[in-house]
Amino acid sequence: MLLGPSVVAPQGAQALQDLTILFGAPLVSRVISHVEGRLQGRRGPRILQPYYDLAKLFRKETVVTEESSWVFLAGPVVAFGCYLIVPLLIPVLTTYGLPLGYMGDILGGGFILALAGFSVALAGTESGAPYAQLGGSRAMTFGALIEPTILFVVFAVALITSTDLPYALAATVRSSSSEMVRPGHVLAAIAFFMAVLVDTGRDALGDSRVRDDRRGPHP
Repeated sequence: MLLGPSVVAPQGAQALQDLTILFGAPLVSRVISHVEGRLQGRRGPRILQPYYDLAKLFRKETVVTEESSWVFLAGPVVAFGCYLIVPLLIPVLTTYGLPLGYMGDILGGGFILALAGFSVALAGTESGAPYAQLGGSRAMTFGALIEPTILFVVFAVALITSTDLPYALAATVRSSSSEMVRPGHVLAAIAFFMAVLVDTGRDALGDSRVRDDRRGPHP
């Protein structure tokens, strides 16, 4: 537990979890790409490059095609909001039960993430560009294959721990060392890790420069 009620107020910890995801996600993505480049004998990109790219993108003008509707502009906003809601439900910096941590379970968080993916795919379809529409269709196809695996993992862990609330689930797993090494937990963790690898397009021999070409174009 990095943060507790004696260190920072629960509302402050709740805000810090969102800020950690917001500012840490680009860094984690770039570190992974940097390590991949080193392992493949290439010079990986600069660690802070995503932040420079984001600053440049925010300075650019928003361009909307004539065929696009308000859905094209609303889709990314909805997805961004969904990605900031999920850190309110799951332990990020602390396992101490935060005020908003019990307003939804893992299944609810999964539905929110699915809504984010659907919003981005729908926005790509609304753009009228054929490649964006193809990318949205492929993204939904991958989601239909991956999400049942994640749901199965959630249900398996919920049956073992008798709860699907993230903070209660974490407390149950940490209650004893035997809980952490139970075959059900270990197999569920492996299945979840494999689903994450597929969903993010990561594999042992993958090349980050051509990964998106294998997955198809994205909106």
